[in-house]
Amino acid sequence: MKRNVSNQYSVVALAVAGALSGAAWADEAQETMVVTGQSIPGVDVVIDNEALERINANELRDVFRSEPEVRIGGGVGAAQKIYVRGMEDTKLNITVDGASQAGNFYHHQGRIAIEPELLKQVTVAAGAGRATNGPGAIGGAIQFETKNPEDLLESGQRFGSLVKAGYFSNADAVKGSVTSYGRLNDQLSALASIVYSDFDDYQDGNGETQAHTESESLIGLVKLVADLSDDQQLSLSYESLKDEGVRLHRPEWQPNDIRNIPVPQEMTRATFIARYRFVPASNPWLDFDATVYNNKATLDHTPGPYGDYTTEFDSVGGDLRNTSRVGNVEWVYGFEFRRDKAEGESPDYSEYNQEKGHVYSAYTQADWRVAPAWLLSAGLRYDDYHLEEFNDNEFDHDGFSPNISVHHYFNDNLTAYAGWARAIRGAEIGELFRLGYAPSAEGRKKERADNVEIGIDWSNDSYWLNASAFKSEIKDVAMYLWETREVDNAGDLDNQGFSLKAGYQGYAWRASLGYSYSRPELNGEPLSGEINGGGVGTAVGNTWITELSYQLHRDIEVGYIGTYVERLTKVAEGSSEKPGYALHDIYARWLPLQAPGLVMTLSVNNLFDKAYRDHASYGDINELARGTLEPGRDIRLSASYAF
Repeated sequence: MKRNVSNQYSVVALAVAGALSGAAWADEAQETMVVTGQSIPGVDVVIDNEALERINANELRDVFRSEPEVRIGGGVGAAQKIYVRGMEDTKLNITVDGASQAGNFYHHQGRIAIEPELLKQVTVAAGAGRATNGPGAIGGAIQFETKNPEDLLESGQRFGSLVKAGYFSNADAVKGSVTSYGRLNDQLSALASIVYSDFDDYQDGNGETQAHTESESLIGLVKLVADLSDDQQLSLSYESLKDEGVRLHRPEWQPNDIRNIPVPQEMTRATFIARYRFVPASNPWLDFDATVYNNKATLDHTPGPYGDYTTEFDSVGGDLRNTSRVGNVEWVYGFEFRRDKAEGESPDYSEYNQEKGHVYSAYTQADWRVAPAWLLSAGLRYDDYHLEEFNDNEFDHDGFSPNISVHHYFNDNLTAYAGWARAIRGAEIGELFRLGYAPSAEGRKKERADNVEIGIDWSNDSYWLNASAFKSEIKDVAMYLWETREVDNAGDLDNQGFSLKAGYQGYAWRASLGYSYSRPELNGEPLSGEINGGGVGTAVGNTWITELSYQLHRDIEVGYIGTYVERLTKVAEGSSEKPGYALHDIYARWLPLQAPGLVMTLSVNNLFDKAYRDHASYGDINELARGTLEPGRDIRLSASYAF
């Protein structure tokens, strides 16, 4: 398979940046709710840009550092995978600005490529939930949202730029970014951003260098926002990411000369998104929102240990929805589609192979304030899946996914809720590195998840508390089975647990404590990513996360993040117990009053240089199959200047 990966985005970004020096009609609205109170129905985690900047976020592990329900495994950035309540990201619906991040390249490598510098917000919905969570969200949904021009422009500012540089001591790494944004005229605003980083191999807490964890990446983002009228807006964006390095063929494992030698690798992602909104102020029935996208991702190991691996996953999709707000009801309804095409080639395993698939969906979700103290939410979606495999086998799966929940607002401070949701996932394109020798079993069935959840939210002027408990079941879990060398239904997965978050927000102090417990089991056996949960999930120990921050002065903030993961003793047969560990991170931010626009951040991750392996990472099975340790102490210093 031959192709050329275009780097023209950097030329476009520089051209736009040169025409600017600093947005949009209004922030691109998300699905809004008619309710007020502490909880947002269907949303478990919200992470904003300020939280990412405080800790000098650089990779997926940093994005979710403060969230006990979300863990990141894999060690090196190229191998990192997201786990929500123990469920791997392959069982979640993940989007970037509405563009689906479908496809799975290689089970020893991560599939989600995100640059935290570009993020405005991240939301997480754990477990099967609302009909608007998208197709196949049997383990939940994650939505990444990138910045818009208006997010960076100060009040009254027409043009601006943001320059940032950083140093990371552990991998002797440098990172820099340049972002320009502005209003070209009264109707048109734009943003262009380029981010470059260069990392050497990192050291673990034992002082040992984790070989071949180096990386070099270049990311670009261009956005144009046009206000067509007072009630119409069109936005276009193009994001391109390229990451390369000489890495281990199985980057989540430690090196060995038999099965894990270093090879040159390159991963790319190019995403084009067009979004149109029509929101006439005089018509509460009409809030039309249409998004179409093309997402193309590649992963190459050339030369690989068994021949050259060259893979490409191409998705074209869209989401057309309308929101009607009448009386006490907000009603969302729409149609989604996604067409996928995968190509892969490896001389030793197979010749060129190709698979195609699609999913067409219709959905509706309503939130009805039936009384001042009661909110009833109900939704339904229909998904139709079709898959054409490399061996000419075809699979058709379809089904309905209903949900219902109720919120009771006891007063302005206290809310209780309970709900049930179902989600299905039909046959989709399989792992690209296995194209040509891992077909689906003839009788493969769709997956079906049921999730029951209850919880409370309480807050007053200074304190807040969230508590929830859940019980999930996924029938006919689909995964690759080594015994048959096929993708087939492996049985039923049961998961139950609860989470707790409490916090205090004062004039100068901010403090919080989070706790998460989940125990996924497949056919009654504890789920283990390296034994019986590959591509499905893995169990992690009870996780505690505490955060403290103090405003020393108007321009100085200091903070602490502590993570404690309890030892996990109940593991799958053939797997090792997972030792507990404690991590301590600190940070300080300085915004000098005499230099407006300047921000300096110092952070130290893994302050006491703990040697550990994240519970979501590959475990310690034997001399050949052994997961990497995580980075040891990392001192990070960054400076940014907006003008």
